[in-house]
Amino acid sequence: MIFDKYEYVSCPPNTGNIEMDVRTMLERNGKRKTFVHVSEVAEVCIELAKRFEIDKEKCFLGGLLHDISAVLAPADMLNYAIENGWELCDAERRFPFLLHQRISRIVAEEVFGVTDGAILSAIACHTTLRKEPTDYDMVLFLADKLAWDQEGVPPFYDKVRNALECSLEKACLEYMSYMIDNGKVLCPHTNWNLAYEYLGKWGK
Repeated sequence: MIFDKYEYVSCPPNTGNIEMDVRTMLERNGKRKTFVHVSEVAEVCIELAKRFEIDKEKCFLGGLLHDISAVLAPADMLNYAIENGWELCDAERRFPFLLHQRISRIVAEEVFGVTDGAILSAIACHTTLRKEPTDYDMVLFLADKLAWDQEGVPPFYDKVRNALECSLEKACLEYMSYMIDNGKVLCPHTNWNLAYEYLGKWGK
């Protein structure tokens, strides 16, 4: 299991109540704020799932688990990826925390027993998105941004919310365009570039 070699990570046994288990793991590892964030993201996921008529439970679970790898240090995320022969882009090497989306997928699968491909895919690209994203991918991507883990209301909030009146794709493009236009993307992830190019048609 992924946490076996990291003695500083407390991995309590699962009870079968995934929300409680996520809370226990994060809080025991000093990540109370992360639990608050993922809970808020999960709620936005449910809202968006209802609006776009996709499975609420899948979206909720993706929201709860998307940052579960926050218990690992970014340096260990990078070491894990290298040791397991992952193909890494420049952004992941320069900013190892970007790997948390891919590591969270592993944790969701190995520790929490998630096998649903739609949930795992959404978790694995919730920060960067990917080429030809599914509705589940886009719901988690957007929920993570709308319920961000910083103070106050996100500066892009109204634009993204308004774009949701059109489509998930339009809302994703609105957020990504804001980040690019305002110099917020320090080193574009390969999947970010692919997603942005793919979503460009919704800007026309």
